[in-house]
Amino acid sequence: MVKPPQKTSPATVERISEAFIDIAALPPRVAALREKILEAAEARDIEALRPAIEWNETPPIFARGGGAPKGFSQTIEFLKSRSFDGKGNEILSLLKAVFAQPFVITRRGPVTTYVWPAFAMRQRPDPAPEERLVMLTCVRFANLGARNDIGLPLIERIGIGADGTWHYFWSG
Repeated sequence: MVKPPQKTSPATVERISEAFIDIAALPPRVAALREKILEAAEARDIEALRPAIEWNETPPIFARGGGAPKGFSQTIEFLKSRSFDGKGNEILSLLKAVFAQPFVITRRGPVTTYVWPAFAMRQRPDPAPEERLVMLTCVRFANLGARNDIGLPLIERIGIGADGTWHYFWSG
Protein backbone atom coordinates (compact mmCIF):
# COMPACT_ATOMS: atom_id res chain seq x y z
CA MET A 1 0.00 0.00 0.00
CA VAL A 2 1.39 3.37 -1.01
CA LYS A 3 1.02 6.19 1.48
CA PRO A 4 -0.17 9.51 0.10
CA PRO A 5 2.40 12.30 0.28
CA GLN A 6 2.26 14.29 3.48
CA LYS A 7 1.18 17.86 3.06
CA THR A 8 3.24 20.51 4.77
CA SER A 9 1.19 23.03 6.66
CA PRO A 10 2.04 26.65 5.80
CA ALA A 11 2.55 27.20 9.55
CA THR A 12 5.39 24.64 9.62
CA VAL A 13 7.32 26.01 6.64
CA GLU A 14 10.05 28.42 7.65
CA ARG A 15 10.69 31.21 5.17
CA ILE A 16 14.02 33.01 5.39
CA SER A 17 14.56 36.44 3.86
CA GLU A 18 17.67 37.66 2.12
CA ALA A 19 20.31 39.18 4.39
CA PHE A 20 19.88 42.76 5.61
CA ILE A 21 22.45 45.18 6.99
CA ASP A 22 20.23 48.24 7.59
CA ILE A 23 19.67 48.32 11.36
CA ALA A 24 17.41 51.36 10.93
CA ALA A 25 14.87 49.05 9.25
CA LEU A 26 14.39 47.00 12.44
CA PRO A 27 11.10 47.33 14.33
CA PRO A 28 11.58 49.70 17.29
CA ARG A 29 11.35 46.99 20.00
CA VAL A 30 13.81 44.73 18.16
CA ALA A 31 16.23 47.63 17.76
CA ALA A 32 15.82 48.59 21.45
CA LEU A 33 16.60 45.07 22.70
CA ARG A 34 19.57 44.77 20.34
CA GLU A 35 20.88 48.06 21.70
CA LYS A 36 20.43 46.90 25.33
CA ILE A 37 22.39 43.72 24.59
CA LEU A 38 25.16 45.64 22.83
CA GLU A 39 25.40 48.15 25.68
CA ALA A 40 25.92 45.26 28.10
CA ALA A 41 28.55 43.75 25.81
CA GLU A 42 30.35 47.11 25.59
CA ALA A 43 30.30 47.41 29.39
CA ARG A 44 32.37 44.19 29.51
CA ASP A 45 30.42 43.01 32.54
CA ILE A 46 28.17 39.97 32.15
CA GLU A 47 26.00 41.29 34.99
CA ALA A 48 25.12 44.27 32.75
CA LEU A 49 23.31 41.79 30.51
CA ARG A 50 20.69 41.08 33.19
CA PRO A 51 18.25 43.92 32.19
CA ALA A 52 18.21 42.68 28.58
CA ILE A 53 17.61 39.09 29.74
CA GLU A 54 14.85 40.14 32.12
CA TRP A 55 13.18 42.29 29.43
CA ASN A 56 11.12 39.17 28.61
CA GLU A 57 8.47 37.45 30.68
CA THR A 58 10.58 34.29 30.44
CA PRO A 59 14.34 33.92 30.01
CA PRO A 60 15.73 33.49 26.51
CA ILE A 61 16.90 29.98 25.64
CA PHE A 62 20.68 29.83 25.96
CA ALA A 63 21.23 26.15 25.16
CA ARG A 64 19.38 23.32 23.53
CA GLY A 65 18.55 20.28 25.62
CA GLY A 66 19.11 19.82 29.33
CA GLY A 67 21.22 21.97 31.55
CA ALA A 68 19.87 25.32 30.39
CA PRO A 69 18.63 27.65 33.14
CA LYS A 70 14.89 27.54 33.74
CA GLY A 71 14.60 30.89 35.50
CA PHE A 72 16.16 34.32 35.58
CA SER A 73 18.12 33.75 38.79
CA GLN A 74 20.46 31.12 37.25
CA THR A 75 20.95 32.75 33.86
CA ILE A 76 24.04 34.88 34.51
CA GLU A 77 25.85 32.03 36.27
CA PHE A 78 24.94 29.73 33.38
CA LEU A 79 26.38 32.20 30.85
CA LYS A 80 29.55 32.50 32.92
CA SER A 81 29.87 28.71 32.94
CA ARG A 82 29.56 28.59 29.14
CA SER A 83 32.24 31.27 28.73
CA PHE A 84 35.79 30.04 28.21
CA ASP A 85 37.10 32.50 30.81
CA GLY A 86 34.44 31.60 33.39
CA LYS A 87 33.51 35.28 33.77
CA GLY A 88 31.27 35.81 30.75
CA ASN A 89 33.69 37.80 28.60
CA GLU A 90 33.58 35.25 25.79
CA ILE A 91 29.78 35.47 25.74
CA LEU A 92 29.89 39.27 25.59
CA SER A 93 32.43 39.14 22.73
CA LEU A 94 30.25 36.66 20.87
CA LEU A 95 27.20 38.90 21.25
CA LYS A 96 29.12 41.81 19.72
CA ALA A 97 30.47 39.64 16.89
CA VAL A 98 27.05 38.16 16.08
CA PHE A 99 25.31 41.55 16.05
CA ALA A 100 28.05 42.99 13.80
CA GLN A 101 26.84 40.70 11.01
CA PRO A 102 23.88 41.06 8.63
CA PHE A 103 20.56 39.57 9.80
CA VAL A 104 17.68 37.68 8.23
CA ILE A 105 13.98 37.66 8.96
CA THR A 106 12.42 34.24 9.41
CA ARG A 107 8.69 33.58 9.23
CA ARG A 108 6.94 30.43 10.35
CA GLY A 109 3.19 30.90 10.20
CA PRO A 110 2.37 34.08 12.13
CA VAL A 111 5.74 34.15 13.95
CA THR A 112 8.41 36.56 12.72
CA THR A 113 11.93 36.40 14.14
CA TYR A 114 15.00 38.52 13.40
CA VAL A 115 18.09 36.31 13.40
CA TRP A 116 21.78 37.25 13.55
CA PRO A 117 24.10 36.38 11.88
CA ALA A 118 22.45 35.81 8.51
CA PHE A 119 25.02 33.18 7.57
CA ALA A 120 23.85 30.99 10.45
CA MET A 121 20.50 30.59 8.69
CA ARG A 122 21.77 30.54 5.11
CA GLN A 123 24.71 28.17 5.34
CA ARG A 124 26.68 27.02 2.34
CA PRO A 125 28.99 24.02 2.68
CA ASP A 126 31.80 25.84 0.84
CA PRO A 127 32.23 29.38 2.25
CA ALA A 128 35.12 31.46 0.94
CA PRO A 129 38.13 31.65 3.29
CA GLU A 130 37.20 35.22 4.31
CA GLU A 131 33.63 34.13 5.09
CA ARG A 132 34.92 31.21 7.17
CA LEU A 133 37.08 33.60 9.22
CA VAL A 134 34.06 35.82 9.94
CA MET A 135 32.06 32.73 10.92
CA LEU A 136 34.73 31.76 13.43
CA THR A 137 34.27 35.07 15.28
CA CYS A 138 30.76 33.80 16.07
CA VAL A 139 31.81 30.43 17.50
CA ARG A 140 32.40 29.59 21.18
CA PHE A 141 35.96 28.48 21.89
CA ALA A 142 34.58 25.18 23.26
CA ASN A 143 32.86 24.55 19.91
CA LEU A 144 35.79 25.24 17.58
CA GLY A 145 36.28 21.54 16.86
CA ALA A 146 32.57 20.74 16.52
CA ARG A 147 30.81 20.78 13.15
CA ASN A 148 27.20 20.80 12.01
CA ASP A 149 25.71 18.38 9.47
CA ILE A 150 27.34 20.18 6.49
CA GLY A 151 30.75 20.49 8.10
CA LEU A 152 30.61 24.11 9.28
CA PRO A 153 31.39 25.32 12.81
CA LEU A 154 28.56 25.61 15.34
CA ILE A 155 27.74 29.29 14.95
CA GLU A 156 26.16 31.23 17.80
CA ARG A 157 22.92 32.88 16.74
CA ILE A 158 20.46 35.29 18.29
CA GLY A 159 16.73 35.29 17.62
CA ILE A 160 14.55 38.25 18.56
CA GLY A 161 10.82 38.26 17.90
CA ALA A 162 9.18 41.13 16.03
CA ASP A 163 7.68 42.23 19.36
CA GLY A 164 11.14 42.61 20.92
CA THR A 165 11.16 39.28 22.77
CA TRP A 166 14.62 37.73 23.03
CA HIS A 167 13.92 34.13 22.05
CA TYR A 168 17.35 32.51 22.01
CA PHE A 169 21.13 32.75 21.88
CA TRP A 170 22.53 29.34 21.04
CA SER A 171 24.78 27.50 18.62
CA GLY A 172 23.82 25.30 15.76
